[in-house]
Amino acid sequence: MMYRSAILLPAFAVLVLLLAVPGVSAQAHANAGDEGYFQIDSEPRGAEVLFDGVFVGETPVSVPVSSAGTPQHTIAVSKAGYLPWVQKYNTNPPPKETIHVFAGLEPSTSFGTLVVTSTPQEALVTVDGGRGQEAPWTYTDLPAGSHLVQAFLSGFEPYAEIVDIPPGGTARVEAVLVPLTTIGSLQVISSPGGADVYVDGIFKGASAVTIGNLAAREHFVLLKHAGYEDWTDTVEVLPDRVKILDVTLEPRQTGNAGDIEVESFPPGAAVFLNGAYQGRTQNNNPLDITGVDAGVYTLSIQLDQYRDYNSSVAVDPGQTTSVKAELDPSPSPGQSGTIQVSSQPAGALIFIDNACRGITPLTIPSIETGTHSILIRLGGYNDYSSTFTVSAGQAIQIEAQLTPQPTSAGLFPLVMVIALFIVAIWQRRPGS
Repeated sequence: MMYRSAILLPAFAVLVLLLAVPGVSAQAHANAGDEGYFQIDSEPRGAEVLFDGVFVGETPVSVPVSSAGTPQHTIAVSKAGYLPWVQKYNTNPPPKETIHVFAGLEPSTSFGTLVVTSTPQEALVTVDGGRGQEAPWTYTDLPAGSHLVQAFLSGFEPYAEIVDIPPGGTARVEAVLVPLTTIGSLQVISSPGGADVYVDGIFKGASAVTIGNLAAREHFVLLKHAGYEDWTDTVEVLPDRVKILDVTLEPRQTGNAGDIEVESFPPGAAVFLNGAYQGRTQNNNPLDITGVDAGVYTLSIQLDQYRDYNSSVAVDPGQTTSVKAELDPSPSPGQSGTIQVSSQPAGALIFIDNACRGITPLTIPSIETGTHSILIRLGGYNDYSSTFTVSAGQAIQIEAQLTPQPTSAGLFPLVMVIALFIVAIWQRRPGS
């Protein structure tokens, strides 16, 4: 079942051309010569990484930094069920060189409580990329150790913090959100296309994709595509402009690593490799798990109201292993379903029955059966609104093509035409 809004207006293409910052060769920028890298890995892998307070993704991850920048950095690594790992570095890597960082995480078998509040209140809060709730909220029976807490609210920058939950104790997080005073957009194009795009560690869709509602500042961008080297760089988004990022991906060099492409039917399922969360499957584009050491792994694919899909996957050096999983409905589907919501541009707020549930693209499980309203909102664009009906165990895809709002400058000629038309009619009245 698919819902689509109207096709993008032709004027949108003109608007993008007028607002766009001239495209740059991302590959040339990445190789400008004044950047080095922090290569961060962990055991076990799949841990969340905060670099100087910014969520940059899961291990292993490469973070570019200016060699001439301030040589003070804090790296925090967390994974549910493990104690947190934090390290400070007072140096920068020389140009084109790499500082390798390895976090050996210690397991924790105890449980604790997490209390999350937000300023302003009613922000959408997630823990480890899931368990979405509206602040204030108390999470009980979370594994002791470190967790990634994120908060989202319309008109504010996303918030991220790694928190340590003590065994049998309580941790508290107050998410103070910073208003979005100036925003811009980022358009990502890649060759080849279909690369998974992450901005500040959060999946934003597959290239080519336009991402709106971004704070006007530098952002950490990561592209993943099976068979190609990961591409990472920091990209500056300017106020009220569309930054065009054109990336040429380099084929993966031969070595001891391979890649995995995962698709599920229906899409929107969570993917785990040896128990480490990798992301969710998307509609019409496989989830790319890149840079996997050669070997045999346990792959688990999970979606509410469906049986778990479990399989062994062999990864060969320099090769891409494709997995296409047909998910079987649960024999007792319960009274809920799942929806997968995307928008073009991405980064729009999602409201289900007037409650904010997150930012596109997003998979939302445990939607009660019945008819619901959906509203998708992005600054500078007309709202998308519709209704959908969920049956027990059903997975629905909703894709919204957002149309830009006319600017005041764009309305002026129309207003002038209407005014002249009224004057002409008035002058033709008898006695005028």
